[in-house]
Amino acid sequence: MSLEQIQLNYADATGFVVDRTTNPPKVLGQAFLISRNRAVTCASSVYNYSEAPWALALNFVHPDVVVSVKGMVIHPEFDKKAARTWYLNQTGNPGEQCVLNNDMATIVLDSFMPDMPQDKVGELNRALSLPFNSQGVEASGSIRGSDFLNILGGILQANRTGLVTLFDGRNIPLARLQVGPNAIQKVYFRGLLGELAFFELLYRQPAEGYSFQSGDVFNWGNVRDITAPADALVAEAQRRVDELPGMFQYLGGPGSRYQQRIENYDASNASETIAWFSERLWTCIDGYLTLDNLSERAGVDTFTVLQAIREMVNKAQISMINRKPFHCGGQIGTPLVSHTDFEVNAWDPLQAFFLDPLSGRPVWLQGNFFGVANALQPKNMLHTIAMPNNVPGAMILKDYKLIGIHDGPHAAKPGQPVPPVKCFQFMWMGALLDITAKKGRSDDEDGQAMSGLRSKAATEIEEGAKPAVPAEKLEKYVCPNCYTTNTQVGPCFNCGTQIAAPEPDPDEVASKPSTTVALKKIQEKTKLSNQHLIGIAVVLCIVAILVVPSLLAPPNNNTAPPAATSSDHQSSEKAMKVAVENAGFKATAVPGYWYEDTSDITKPQASFGLYSEQSNQKLIFVVIDDTSPIENLSNFCGLPPFCDVYRASNLTDIKLDEGSQLLGDGALKYFVGRYDTKVPSTDGHFVKESILIGSFPSPKAGKSILIIGRAFDAAKGYDYKTALWLCDQMGEDFTAHGNATRTGGGNVVTGTATSTSTSTSTGSEEKPFATDAQVDTFIKSMQTHIQGKLKVPDDVVDEMKKHHPQKLKAALTVTVSCTDGSITKMEINDQSDFESQTNALQRAVSSSAPFDDPPRVKDGSLTVKVSINKDKIKVERQ
Repeated sequence: MSLEQIQLNYADATGFVVDRTTNPPKVLGQAFLISRNRAVTCASSVYNYSEAPWALALNFVHPDVVVSVKGMVIHPEFDKKAARTWYLNQTGNPGEQCVLNNDMATIVLDSFMPDMPQDKVGELNRALSLPFNSQGVEASGSIRGSDFLNILGGILQANRTGLVTLFDGRNIPLARLQVGPNAIQKVYFRGLLGELAFFELLYRQPAEGYSFQSGDVFNWGNVRDITAPADALVAEAQRRVDELPGMFQYLGGPGSRYQQRIENYDASNASETIAWFSERLWTCIDGYLTLDNLSERAGVDTFTVLQAIREMVNKAQISMINRKPFHCGGQIGTPLVSHTDFEVNAWDPLQAFFLDPLSGRPVWLQGNFFGVANALQPKNMLHTIAMPNNVPGAMILKDYKLIGIHDGPHAAKPGQPVPPVKCFQFMWMGALLDITAKKGRSDDEDGQAMSGLRSKAATEIEEGAKPAVPAEKLEKYVCPNCYTTNTQVGPCFNCGTQIAAPEPDPDEVASKPSTTVALKKIQEKTKLSNQHLIGIAVVLCIVAILVVPSLLAPPNNNTAPPAATSSDHQSSEKAMKVAVENAGFKATAVPGYWYEDTSDITKPQASFGLYSEQSNQKLIFVVIDDTSPIENLSNFCGLPPFCDVYRASNLTDIKLDEGSQLLGDGALKYFVGRYDTKVPSTDGHFVKESILIGSFPSPKAGKSILIIGRAFDAAKGYDYKTALWLCDQMGEDFTAHGNATRTGGGNVVTGTATSTSTSTSTGSEEKPFATDAQVDTFIKSMQTHIQGKLKVPDDVVDEMKKHHPQKLKAALTVTVSCTDGSITKMEINDQSDFESQTNALQRAVSSSAPFDDPPRVKDGSLTVKVSINKDKIKVERQ
């Protein structure tokens, strides 16, 4: 599996633990799935909510799914008392983080989002509010918005010297201001100091309470004094606040994201107002951070950031992204497997994976394993990965396999030697056994045991079902992935992982009959339970009864109907014929799918469907008698046909993705949008559904195929990439025929019609595997060949002549057969701002095939990335 695929899987299974009672929701840490309804996080992030799990939610930003928390189990050896003491003594200073041993917890998830009664929210806020220290406080109270300036003005007019502290709704310090006679001397807010901190504080106005202490009561260290008079500082801050709405409007709003358009940025060419920090800002423009969050990352106030962004936009150095950087597929990732079956030795290389708390961008960091933090508690370990302070719950991996959960910076206890390098603490994933061994309870109103932490048999007993075996005699097997207790070997009832039977007792084996021992060995090898063996035996008997007579009967020359592709569904022969004749698809559907007759849905237009409950796919392919879907797909995207949804007034607002991939004689173009269905939700809006609309040319001249793809069960979300993969697999022969036509090759097998093939077996010796040098030589020759076939469109030539041209880059992923050098697959990776440039690149690649003397590699095909920058072609091995 590629690193890109690993990152996608990890990102889809990772979410932010948030307190949804605050506005905006406060990020407490990160968590990742270990089963379909359970996630792991740091106990220090959630222990305060043990009695109020309803206040928490897990926000999976990449698939755009938010689920509620209905219960949690804290590691039995986590010191809640020490954690509570730390919480009550926090000062709001940067870098504060609670790091204790056994910092691990599991949270139980639920798709239903409960209400938050005001009385419960008030009770939670009182429990989480820090005790107010009134020592030396001369004035205090609650404030809102512009009240801050009035209170600050009163203190300045009184010529008092002291410290103004601003608090949030739970008495946690947010900002501090040292004031003197008619002077604001020092300011701290959100990591900023001095004038910039004051400007940002006046813009954000986050405080809900304040206090004033006279005298020099705070140690500011070497922080310099602000030289500007107080009235001038306030006037400048107010001017910036007044101008910010217009600047945001010019740049697309606070939620806009920007990407770099040039490779190398030279800060010396920037204006004097931004040159001092523009290089730092440049590294922050990654397509993930919004304008509203850039200031916190860049270390300046929002006004100064927007000044720099506006200048970079005007110089065409950056451009706004019109879509989110997340795929927003609506379906969370698969649970992650904990790999505790191999050793980790001192200084072994480790990796860390987490989502950036400000932007959601996936982040990888490298480091080493250092050892255990405490010999008495060996599951508390150390690593040297330089982690930021605000990512408790990040994954720690070895060889990109999950082994632990990151807690925070390690602090040696008094009397312990200090490590020679900066170390951080993490918990070994094997500690999950300590949690599941403890009987946890859910904090929901029913008081039932948490899902996934009890055995299936125990559940049946609680619900009144009569178990086949007394509970005290049931076998117990612990799942190696989610550590749930099961009552039999085979798939885990909680996460589906195969559970192997334990090694039998030799004395017990000796006393059993030989047939019993043989069956036991079969079970160990095949991972089958007793019920599975009984089922197999019954099936074999039925097969013997049905098949043996047919083998003895005379042959039947009649063609049988298509075989069932699902245990509950039979493929429609009528739909299969429409698919083969009009779409060039295979006659047999991919396993797990079946051909569905959809002619009643689309009449009078002919059509067929490919459905799958297992993959949650319901695709309808409509035969169109012209090529309008290929030429103007957007005409079908506003209101997808045969879908009970509302028309989208602006496709940009609903777009999740769009692109094209090679299929048949041309390309499959697709658009994925999130539409409002005509089903009202509980919040008064409409339930949204992701729908794929696509088109590709039919094998029959003048016709095209329109695709409408959606989820079989909308409640489970929709993975449109599976639909694209299905089209690629079903049209494989059609695409091969198209490649042969484009490259001047011979005939191939298409649908049910078979013609002669130009490739014959010569009986010659098979070529040896190519060396890396031979592959590199072949790739260079590909690059030269494609460059010679490239015809740069006129509009691209005109754009190249401009001083600041638009994006003139595009990239394809191309798979070349090692047998004959033909192209078996071509996908668009990066789309140019000029569609003509992307099309020209595709034509150049197609017309260059087949490539001479392809090298033989292990996979039988060579995948390369073909990119174009203006008029230059580059080919790289994937």
